[in-house]
Amino acid sequence: MATELRHQCYKCQEELVFDVKIARLDTCPNCSAYLHSCRNCRFWSPNAHNQCTENQGEFIRDREAANFCNWFAFRVMGEDNSAEIDATKARLDALFGGGGGAAKPAAATPLSPKTDSDARARLEALFKK
Repeated sequence: MATELRHQCYKCQEELVFDVKIARLDTCPNCSAYLHSCRNCRFWSPNAHNQCTENQGEFIRDREAANFCNWFAFRVMGEDNSAEIDATKARLDALFGGGGGAAKPAAATPLSPKTDSDARARLEALFKK
């Protein structure tokens, strides 16, 4: 007996259960969106180059249309990629020396105004005629 996998339509978030591989022109029974589309693929990422993390995939213009992509793999409902996200954030923090949080204010220089009124006076003096 084939294992049933739980999927979710990208458009309406309807839960879909299949025991067979979907065909290229299959549609969601709820919203009629194509199921064999980039938006339902586990490799789709809006932030990736060509919106696809599979680097061997061909460019597909319409991400919501049915396509012939050989790399298509239906995104499994509830896939947890939080470990990958945490690892990426840790690498960014190591690269930029940040611990997250807000940016530190610029260090004061000898020419920095001491008070708000001093800054205002310098600004007005700059634009005086």
